[in-house]
Amino acid sequence: MIWFMPRLRKLVFYLFALIYLILCPLIVAHMLGFAVNPLTQRLVRTGLIFIATNPPDAAVYVDGRLSRSKTPAVLRDLTPGSHFIRIELNGYTDWERYIPVEANKATVANALLIPQEWPIKVIAVKTYANIFRAGQDTLIAANPLLADTDVISMGQETGPAPLLVANSIYAQGRLTHLYYEPSSPFILLQAALKDKTKFLWVNLNGKPPVIEDISDLFPEVPSSVEWDNTDNNIFAIYPTRIYRINIHDKAIYPGEVLPGTIRTRVKNNPDKFLINDGHDWIIRQEGRIRLYPRENFGGPRMYDIAQSDPSANMYFSPKTGELFYLNNDGRLCAVQLLAYHPLLNIPVPDALKADIRTNP
Repeated sequence: MIWFMPRLRKLVFYLFALIYLILCPLIVAHMLGFAVNPLTQRLVRTGLIFIATNPPDAAVYVDGRLSRSKTPAVLRDLTPGSHFIRIELNGYTDWERYIPVEANKATVANALLIPQEWPIKVIAVKTYANIFRAGQDTLIAANPLLADTDVISMGQETGPAPLLVANSIYAQGRLTHLYYEPSSPFILLQAALKDKTKFLWVNLNGKPPVIEDISDLFPEVPSSVEWDNTDNNIFAIYPTRIYRINIHDKAIYPGEVLPGTIRTRVKNNPDKFLINDGHDWIIRQEGRIRLYPRENFGGPRMYDIAQSDPSANMYFSPKTGELFYLNNDGRLCAVQLLAYHPLLNIPVPDALKADIRTNP
């Protein structure tokens, strides 16, 4: 037994020395951004994938193996080539793509997970002719009669509220045009009341909304009306001239040149929205509301969300992640597209910031 112990110690020493000689270069290579390519058995420089999902906290599988990190996650030490990424989250369809990795580069993917059932809710049983956005968080659900036109606060559970107070003298007016600016809390209503055309300037910040009759400031019905949120001036545009109207002073200034900031402003496209921090499209085609993820590692694909009235506007709220629209029956509905906002991010290593491959 005594003679055996020195040999055992030698054996253990040589074994640890061999492990050290094998592992030490691998550890150093790993720290320097190298890994063994399982196909060629050679050391190659590695890359990484940064992947974020909406909603977050999804499980990530890389080439069939579960990653220790949930989204948003940095998947490190990946050999160059395509890696099969699968993302799983309870209640959502699995997201699967082959994602390319290049040596010493970061590939960035932002995935909008598709729910197994779109959460659609009906905001109001009442039917409407159209909807318009005023300010960042307010919708006007319009009907021909002003008495039937309502105000909806997006993201709140209070439900529709009448635009006009009870027994308003304008209740029987028929709405012929609604002018609005998405960034402004004001709207301008053009209505036919008996045999007269009325222009009502509405401040939606009031509870209830404050309405001023400014009909005397319009010599005739304009082609369009524009304004911004910087002062009390609105611009009534006619075929041959432009009037600047100061709401506060109740003054008209005719014949002025149209300001460039007004001329170049474009309202939202009611049939197309960028969501998910600009990574995905919501579009409408002949009444079908569809999701079009812009990332195309696995090829472009469309997802049907709902049917809507193709003649009415629809609006997306970045604050709540909901899309508001009128269904085919004219009822106001909302569908939850994003579970949260904004998209979470975590830092990409400084060494890779200068050379990042992002999804198109």
